[in-house]
Amino acid sequence: MKYLKDIEKFINDKTVFCGIDIHKRHWDLCFYCDSHPLERLRISGHYTALEARLKKYRFASSLHVVYEAGFTGYYLYRLLQEAGYHCIITPPNRIPDEGGKIKTDRKDADKLARYLAAGLLKSVYVPPADIESDRRIVRKREDCVRKLTRIKNQIKSFLKLHGTLIPENMDRYWSKTFLIWLKALGFPHVNDRFFLDQLLLEYHFLHTQLIGLTQYLREMSRSLKYRESYHCLSACRGVGLITAMTYLLEIFDFNRFPNESKFSAYLGLSPGQKSSGEHVRLGHITREGNTMVRGVLVKSAWTVIRHDPHLRDKYERIKSRGTNGKRAIVAVARSLAIRLRRCLLDGVPYEVAVC
Repeated sequence: MKYLKDIEKFINDKTVFCGIDIHKRHWDLCFYCDSHPLERLRISGHYTALEARLKKYRFASSLHVVYEAGFTGYYLYRLLQEAGYHCIITPPNRIPDEGGKIKTDRKDADKLARYLAAGLLKSVYVPPADIESDRRIVRKREDCVRKLTRIKNQIKSFLKLHGTLIPENMDRYWSKTFLIWLKALGFPHVNDRFFLDQLLLEYHFLHTQLIGLTQYLREMSRSLKYRESYHCLSACRGVGLITAMTYLLEIFDFNRFPNESKFSAYLGLSPGQKSSGEHVRLGHITREGNTMVRGVLVKSAWTVIRHDPHLRDKYERIKSRGTNGKRAIVAVARSLAIRLRRCLLDGVPYEVAVC
């Protein structure tokens, strides 16, 4: 529609849908109503510019907004919700594919608006702002662990590159004795000694940072906000600080899953399926959802089966069918996740064969 006065008349007491394709410097908008595109435009990448444009549609009965999950996080969602607009954030991998070889920002915004009007878009869960803040501690610690593992591998690769053998009397890697031995190593070229010193500096920095993050996470687990839930989870032998807090913070609202199947599917621990007619084929797990939660659950499952005879029996039963231990432990992790969820919903500590 060419003129704004025509739009105001058309949208009176109707629902308008707005798709936003977000980039760093600019946002592309498409407004849609009653199967008609109302307006396509590009604005600067600021909320004030968006709010000014949305106010021009104040004659509509309601205004629904959608944008893709990405680098902007949830701040725009919260601002729009506070302003009284209906807003969802949709995962990019759940947007239906139209095919075609032409992709532009304008087309993406138009597609979001049309799909939102048709009810074809799913919404990601937006946690409360304080939970999102607490969650950053868990994710920062996970990032620190990955960096520390990488620097350790670089140091060991550097030693192999020079044919340096670790003494047999060395008790274990990364102990004080091992680090003192690394600092005392000599090399034919002075640059190699300097290079190893730089690696060790990075190692000590990351190690200190990891200790600090872990201690901060432990203090969080003792706070009034998480103390009771943490107690329910840590009662399971094999579920420690990292697993429990990752499980709590990454999922947070367990009531948003109507049943165990939905919860298992969210974690990506349900088997994939390709069936046709009488043939039912179950494949690998879907690996959807949160990789951090799935990872800590699988790690904890290896310890839990040593203390929970019922989960141990499940592990042995699945393994006896000819599958490897990895597939069996994933099935145990799925059962463990469901049991821990039930403990939190009921507000009771984990008990063997009860939860």
